[in-house]
Amino acid sequence: MMDPAATSASVTGESAFDITSVLASGLDEVVAGLWADGGWISIVRDDTLALACHRGITAEFAASIASAASDRGPAALALASGDVVVVPGAMEPSPLAAGKREGPGVVLAAPLNGEARALGVLAVACRRERAFSQAEIDLVRATASKLAAAVDHALLFHEQVKYIERQRHLLEAAETISRSIDSGGLETTILAEAARLMDAQRSALLAVRGDVLVAAEVFGLSDRSKELFVVPLEGSPLGQAVLGGGTIVLENGEPGAAAGDVWRAMLATSLQSYRGTYGAICVFFDQPRDVREQDKTLFRTFAAHATISLDNRRLMQEKDQMAVHDGLTGVYNRSYLELALGRTGKEVRRNGGTVSVLFLDVDGMKEANDTYGHPAGDTLLCDLAGLLEESCRETDIVARYGGDEFVVLMPGADDEGARRVAAKIDAMIARHNATVARPWRLSVSMGLHSAGGVDIDGLLQEADRRMYTAKRLRARDDVTPA
Repeated sequence: MMDPAATSASVTGESAFDITSVLASGLDEVVAGLWADGGWISIVRDDTLALACHRGITAEFAASIASAASDRGPAALALASGDVVVVPGAMEPSPLAAGKREGPGVVLAAPLNGEARALGVLAVACRRERAFSQAEIDLVRATASKLAAAVDHALLFHEQVKYIERQRHLLEAAETISRSIDSGGLETTILAEAARLMDAQRSALLAVRGDVLVAAEVFGLSDRSKELFVVPLEGSPLGQAVLGGGTIVLENGEPGAAAGDVWRAMLATSLQSYRGTYGAICVFFDQPRDVREQDKTLFRTFAAHATISLDNRRLMQEKDQMAVHDGLTGVYNRSYLELALGRTGKEVRRNGGTVSVLFLDVDGMKEANDTYGHPAGDTLLCDLAGLLEESCRETDIVARYGGDEFVVLMPGADDEGARRVAAKIDAMIARHNATVARPWRLSVSMGLHSAGGVDIDGLLQEADRRMYTAKRLRARDDVTPA
């Protein structure tokens, strides 16, 4: 007879954290202690019994269990009853038969009951009919209990190791996406790292567009599936989870996917920015997935890192915009204009050609501010900036030079071409005043100068001088009530 204490020692030693070793050691001692002809252990996986290890049974019987990923007969009875069962008679296919010999005569099976759930079943088989004493049954029951405790311990250890490993992967993923902030592929990097972290096959970055969620970027999904992924925010579990800042698991390929992109489970979590809800990130699994709370927590933590990276990228872009753009009107600022002038001057000196500058000043700004308030003056500036961008060529640079002064830099434009642009601006301003109902009108003074070669150094100053000459000569009907 085997000693339960000996079994406990054998499965809690150096190999206690190796589940395969734990099971094999326990099975060997049970088979030897009961003088049985063979045995096997099946482990619970996804609510079924799958063969984990065996001794003295036929390959046919082992294959019948392994291929079906489930056990039958005595093992299933023991798992259902929660206690040791003894089942006499033959089984098909026979576990122990060699050639035409019959067997087994009897099978004894004991459940491996863990602390929280049934872990599996230990079964031994004998070719001859035999009766098991109560002492033998108690011994098997006690051994199965100790074996289950060892397996539970090993599973817990493996869970801890896996948790630590996934935390390491989380840190690596966060570092990877942080390094990608200034690249053009931040979204793709986020999706690739999300799929790797969660052992998923595909992923998608969802964005809020009006009252629906759409796939803004995908990883491992076809363009067709990207087009099909449209989910209403209201009335859908995914939409409600996103709006509520939650995490959700969906099953069986909904919302729709194109052929070849069908998924069995999806895990999605909201991307909550300091500016509000950005959208969501989701990963797709090809097989059913038992998503646990720690999986959700891990994914939410990753999503938080992803959101920070997206926010930081947005802030960097806004900072870059602020560095070269005027904060009020949105056109380029004086610093960028001076850089562009220097670059254009070098190009003209090297390759020849001409460049033109149009210097503009808003008439009556002081009167508009004094009469209608500074918001009125700001509106005049923004209106002019918009009209200039609409009137000019794509290659032209519109900049606010300072206060109520604007400059249009026109590389490659000669005097005739620049005058056509100025005439278009005049026409656009007249149309604007005729169609926009405001108690003030927009009026500007313009100075135009074209140059090439060595004359380019004084280009801006000459256009400025001509603008002030035009301002002195024209009638000052600047800002009057409509």
